[in-house]
Amino acid sequence: MEKKLPIFKLTINPEDETGVDYVALVDSPAIEKNWVAFAEQSWNDYPEEAVNNAKRALKWADKNGWGDCGEQTGKLRANQIANKEKLSRDTIARISGFKRHQQNKNVPYSEGCGGLMWDAWGGDAMIEWAERKLKEIDKQFSFKQLDKEKRIISGALMIADLPIYRNDNKFGEYYVIFERDTIEQIIYKFFKQGNVANTNAMHDKNRKLDGVYMIESFIIDSQKGVNTPLGHDDLPDGSWFGSFKVDNDEVWNDFIKTGIFKGFSVEGMFDQELMTEQPQDEVEEIIQQIHNLTEMINKIAHK
Repeated sequence: MEKKLPIFKLTINPEDETGVDYVALVDSPAIEKNWVAFAEQSWNDYPEEAVNNAKRALKWADKNGWGDCGEQTGKLRANQIANKEKLSRDTIARISGFKRHQQNKNVPYSEGCGGLMWDAWGGDAMIEWAERKLKEIDKQFSFKQLDKEKRIISGALMIADLPIYRNDNKFGEYYVIFERDTIEQIIYKFFKQGNVANTNAMHDKNRKLDGVYMIESFIIDSQKGVNTPLGHDDLPDGSWFGSFKVDNDEVWNDFIKTGIFKGFSVEGMFDQELMTEQPQDEVEEIIQQIHNLTEMINKIAHK
């Protein structure tokens, strides 16, 4: 017998505590739509020796743990270098500045943090490359050219009538949707309450992000001439699109430019209203069609 999943319409009441109070930056947005980040030039022509140093440190830490060694930034840096990711000038400058720890670089992994963290940052090869690269960059580019980085992330916050899969202890498996009228009410209340700077990482209220705030917001409405931005042509009318300015150096350099965070996810309190029951394959066919269209548009946009 075909399994059917309930579909709930999420709504808010303008007079109570329901509504969106935070926008989270996440690694996997439920709406399956990533943002576009406006960033500066970046480089990854560092030597393979540096990559191997970082991989060696990560391999040892995977087996033995980091213990008290390294802050989150150092562990992130090891993964960036091991994966040969492109690095901004700011990040390269941080790596160059890590030279101050070289007096501890010969400490064995099992006897302290010095050698482990030195290799996590790419070791001698990476530090030397970073020093050379900084001089090369600053000789090639003027400050004005380097300052073109806008630090803006733009994308869909909510997509009208999109079925979003949920699975919890209360209802089991089900889908939720936001209708156009509800999205409008959510936006009005969001701005009325002054929530434009309420952002966090991964829906963690303990990871509030200072210096990340909304600078643009609109509802897609083709009849009014408010069309979907380039690269987001699959967004239906009634969807909420927005842009955020990122003044926070750590968030921009270590989480957005590295691709760890990829999109927006709204959070808040909502009322639920059971709409109907629909065969699971019909709902997932809709989702697959949206996903396929998004993939096609992304390929065209990056040609």
